[in-house]
Amino acid sequence: MKKSIIHTAIVSSILSVSAAHAAPSFDANFELNTDAISKAEGDTTYDQNGRVELNAYSKHTAGDNFFAGKGTVLLNTDGEATVDDAFIKLGNSTWDVQLGRFEGVNLFPLGKDTMVEHVADVDVYQANKVRGRAGDDGGQIAFHFNASENVKFEIDTVFGDDDTAGDDTAAISGIRPSVTFITDAATFTAGFESVKYDLTAGGDVSQSGYALTANFDVAATNVNLSAAFMDDDNTDQKVSSFAANMTYGNFGLGVIGSNVDNKTGDDPSLLTTYVAYTMPVLDIENATVTLAGSYSTADKVAAGANDKTTAARVRFNYSF
Repeated sequence: MKKSIIHTAIVSSILSVSAAHAAPSFDANFELNTDAISKAEGDTTYDQNGRVELNAYSKHTAGDNFFAGKGTVLLNTDGEATVDDAFIKLGNSTWDVQLGRFEGVNLFPLGKDTMVEHVADVDVYQANKVRGRAGDDGGQIAFHFNASENVKFEIDTVFGDDDTAGDDTAAISGIRPSVTFITDAATFTAGFESVKYDLTAGGDVSQSGYALTANFDVAATNVNLSAAFMDDDNTDQKVSSFAANMTYGNFGLGVIGSNVDNKTGDDPSLLTTYVAYTMPVLDIENATVTLAGSYSTADKVAAGANDKTTAARVRFNYSF
């Protein structure tokens, strides 16, 4: 009996060590887009683009504490390689700190946004200037605090500037606190962001904004409703953007509206509608094709004229 107890303790210890020191995980997937984009002026343009995404992830634990790291490399079909995510994360179930290159909470979710091509001359604000994946001279530090199962806080910061034209002598050039409330009926997230840094050529960038978003289910349909508002202190420009979208199984539909209030000149507005549907390829579980398109119209753009953009995409996805 004593020998059996000893054996049980040894097996339990091995399993515990295995869980605490799990081997790194690796995965990859391929995405290929074939696009056609038509604008009010000029001929329809065609493009093919895509990437292979390589992911490496590891996490070690000690009781409730953990230390994790992730790296994602994109091998683009244009012959270049770029880094998508590269971060470490440490803490426990109540709080954690994340450092490196990553994205924070989404304050303006677009649902199944396989193809969204806006009229180029009208701004759409998505409260994502400090969300993450900072530029060449920038880094990120984020703090997460889970007050309860229903209330979660996040503070995203950009360390240095987040643009290659910025001066990287600023310790913090962007900050973005947000809070998420989770209820039985819906999940609500609200956030504010402020961006301020000097430009190497002179002058500075000074912008602030906030956003509200709600996610909920209507029967088998998942719905997002969002609103975001931005002020530019230097130009006195104000941007108000709104989004509504739904995903039902493999089908997605959404609409985005944006209004720009300029200090001088016309005040353009935009409305973009997009749709996407995903299907399996040859009954293979890891392979899909998505047919997607968007239609964008804008009023009072350059020289007060109207504009429109129509786009279509065929996307193949394959998980290795």
